[in-house]
Amino acid sequence: AALSPARHRTSRLPSPVSRLPSQVMDPRLTPLAAILDLNTHLFGNCLDGLSDEQAVTRVVDGTNHVAFLAAHMADSRFFALKVLGQTVENPLAPVLAGAKTLEDVKGPLPLDATRAAWATVSAALRAALESLTPEQLDAPSTMRFPISDKTVLGVIAFLVQHDAYHLGQLSLLRRQLGLAGMSYK
Repeated sequence: AALSPARHRTSRLPSPVSRLPSQVMDPRLTPLAAILDLNTHLFGNCLDGLSDEQAVTRVVDGTNHVAFLAAHMADSRFFALKVLGQTVENPLAPVLAGAKTLEDVKGPLPLDATRAAWATVSAALRAALESLTPEQLDAPSTMRFPISDKTVLGVIAFLVQHDAYHLGQLSLLRRQLGLAGMSYK
């Protein structure tokens, strides 16, 4: 299933959970949200100047390419939203459904579609983080990740680390494709 540019432009963000105006983000989330905000920006910088042709180049046989890593990162943020009880339509789902490796992908992954999905999910994830209560963060999670904290907060922490891990890969692939390193600007 190929991705259609029109499909991802019509997605609407969910309404964040209502909070009293005096409530602020749980302070345990503040540094994680700051890293997610930075990662949101850096993701765009990693893709800056890359063509779709460059993005599907495997710099070494058996490794992932930029287009797959970028789509995987966006897909992971859609997953994070589900963990937080929010849902936003993932326009990448038809192509990535069931894909554990690059060979499992069911169609092309154009960077414009991935950038649009990233923008949508990033805004929704930020809103979801702002709405979480301490009780929700402390709730046990059924998700199992390689982290000792088995709460929703622990899952968020792991997913922030996951973002950063793959940003490093994207940055390295940029250089290997002959582009300048990722910018923090």
